[in-house]
Amino acid sequence: MSQSKGALGRATIVPDKLVVAGPKGFCVDRRSLKSGPSGGFALVVPCAALDEAAGGLGLEAAILTLQAQPQRKEVVQAEAESLARAFAGIQPIYQENGDGMSLVQLAQGGDAIVPNGEPKHWRAALSFNGYLVGLALYSEKGGIASGDEGKALLIEFAEAVLGASVGRELD
Repeated sequence: MSQSKGALGRATIVPDKLVVAGPKGFCVDRRSLKSGPSGGFALVVPCAALDEAAGGLGLEAAILTLQAQPQRKEVVQAEAESLARAFAGIQPIYQENGDGMSLVQLAQGGDAIVPNGEPKHWRAALSFNGYLVGLALYSEKGGIASGDEGKALLIEFAEAVLGASVGRELD
């Protein structure tokens, strides 16, 4: 399938520091892209969602987001426990630290982001090349964000971002 004019395979978030790329089958929505030395944001969705001729996407469809901001000197690495505390009001139900990334699954809030959305959603944080990078995954009700497949997809997203930002190192 050819990419639509709104779809990008990858995009610079912070020049010479951070590039966003999605897992296989996902594209960056050009309209969402914000980038610059002070950080940025990108919405990453199934490429088919950016194709005007596409029909329904099904429950495996997900919305991924990336937000980056300069990391404060006093922050060493976001730990899952700290991430869970930051989201305590929306009920963390799972947390994990591993491979330079911390992640949590939250019981509430996903349905505020996605129409007919799954309340459960995933958030992750990692420190990369002087920036704190926040990742999130949302889906339709009953979709991928409700279970372990969401965790796997969020990890795949993080790996795609790190792979696209070749030559850089986790802080």
